[in-house]
Amino acid sequence: MKPSYVFFTICTLFLLFCLLCFPQPLLQKAIESVDLWFRLVLPSLFPFLTATGILIRLGIAQKLGHILQPVMQPIFGLSGVCAFPLLLGIVSGYPSGAKITVTLCQQNLLSKKEAQRILAFCNNPGPLFVIGTAGTAFLKNPVLGYIMLFSIFLGAILTGIVFRFFYTKQKNTISVHCASSCPSTEPIGKILGSSVADAMETVLQIGGFVILFGVIIEAFNQTGVFSFLTHCLSILLPFSSTAIEGILGGFLEMTNGASLLSQSQESTHIQVTCITAILSFGGLSILAQTLGILAPISISTPKYIFSKCINSLFSATICFFCYPFLESKLQKAVSAGFFPTKTAFSADLFCFLCTLFLSFALFCIVFLHKE
Repeated sequence: MKPSYVFFTICTLFLLFCLLCFPQPLLQKAIESVDLWFRLVLPSLFPFLTATGILIRLGIAQKLGHILQPVMQPIFGLSGVCAFPLLLGIVSGYPSGAKITVTLCQQNLLSKKEAQRILAFCNNPGPLFVIGTAGTAFLKNPVLGYIMLFSIFLGAILTGIVFRFFYTKQKNTISVHCASSCPSTEPIGKILGSSVADAMETVLQIGGFVILFGVIIEAFNQTGVFSFLTHCLSILLPFSSTAIEGILGGFLEMTNGASLLSQSQESTHIQVTCITAILSFGGLSILAQTLGILAPISISTPKYIFSKCINSLFSATICFFCYPFLESKLQKAVSAGFFPTKTAFSADLFCFLCTLFLSFALFCIVFLHKE
């Protein structure tokens, strides 16, 4: 038996042991995870996945790739159609970038080698989560969210540029001319039905991982594994026990880890840097969700994990060095009553997003029917 299978078997037996020894707290955690998925993940992710599925089936990705070919090729060494998962992955967050990449690959618009490369930097946390949750709710300052967002996306772009030099000798199996293929001629009803079914299947799979990792994290808490590891690492790392617990928790699930880090005694500089690293990596929960989505195209798991580690390192480094220059411009801490009624977006940003949306809509209308 492979070593990975042995490790996976041990982890599964450990989970079963915890379910038998601590049924009540693990059951309660599973209920909370179901509620989290139903109230937050399903409403936010399902409509977006459905919309992107419709756009891909209408041929928008091909048209966008044909136009952005002169940009993507010299910078990343990729065909223009790769811009579609990159742009939408930045806007929507985990794991939409991976899902869009799989859909394009299954429709023969991307080769597996191109999919492997674009996945290195197209799957990132969404702006609403970084600014609204991590910046405003956890750190009480939306400007910190913008700093983390800038660092994460710049780190992703830098990762894509660096990985270009690791694949210079590889040739894509799908030619670029497919990016300019004609839109789908399928009936609207079939396009809509296929998009809804595909999005629902993906969201249900994500829900399963949310519940599973919620139970696993609670099992670690109940058995004292987190406390033991925190004690061991506190001897080696110059951080408080809360910060170390946040780093360990973020390695499993980024939201809980970011919350714990924001409550630690470390300086804001260290907090923001560590949270940026966690959000850029995503944690094992997001990693498992992504690998489950990527299963149909059989990409290299070690390469993807390595690319996310590099992405996280770049993002944290950028945040660490950029924060001192922006520290003097930070706004005052936001009061606790701020985020239930207001978002972290300014009027200028809202106008910019509206302009961007209208421009993209105009692009879809004009170029979709352009022969």
